[in-house]
Amino acid sequence: MKNEAERYKFILEKSGLSKTDFAESIGISRSHSHHIERGMQKPSREVLERLSTIYNVNLNWLIYGKGQSGLEAETVEIELYNQEAAAGYGREIEDYIEKQYIPVLHDFLRPHNPQNLKAVYVSGDSMIGEHINNGDIVIFNIKQTEGNGIYVISVDNTLLVKRVDFNPANKTIELKSANPNYEPRRFSGDELNDIRIEGRVVAWYHRV
Repeated sequence: MKNEAERYKFILEKSGLSKTDFAESIGISRSHSHHIERGMQKPSREVLERLSTIYNVNLNWLIYGKGQSGLEAETVEIELYNQEAAAGYGREIEDYIEKQYIPVLHDFLRPHNPQNLKAVYVSGDSMIGEHINNGDIVIFNIKQTEGNGIYVISVDNTLLVKRVDFNPANKTIELKSANPNYEPRRFSGDELNDIRIEGRVVAWYHRV
């Protein structure tokens, strides 16, 4: 690749996103991204930082064409806690959690930076409606802790996988299962101090 514009286009293509979604992921408009791709504009410092943080891009490679892009590795290692997160009524968090690592295809994780990802086993059947089954491994992004979605969360001394609905107006958080056998749980006031959002679930592996 001869220049910065071609290298930027390479990142876009490797992301697997549409041009609009890619631009949004780094905080710019599609037209601005198009101008960078065409060599009509240089990426700002903020854009460069986002490319490095979100896509693990080597900025020396992007700007000067030196070294590796940071996108070459076929697999990356994700830290896996040897601890089960309950998709059910809950399991206590062990005092000392053993850590290991699992190899994951890099393309499977895009557009997430592998450095921001952790993994944990799932125990229980409360999320089967989301196709998250007992024994699966869920991968979660520790940098994503806002907005409704499926999260790994700590409640008191219990690790859970649940759909989390935030209601800023009522200052409540509701934990929902994807199984009618489990009732939603709503937290408000001082109860919110018992909840810690560990990270948004971005992918999972089924046990074969």
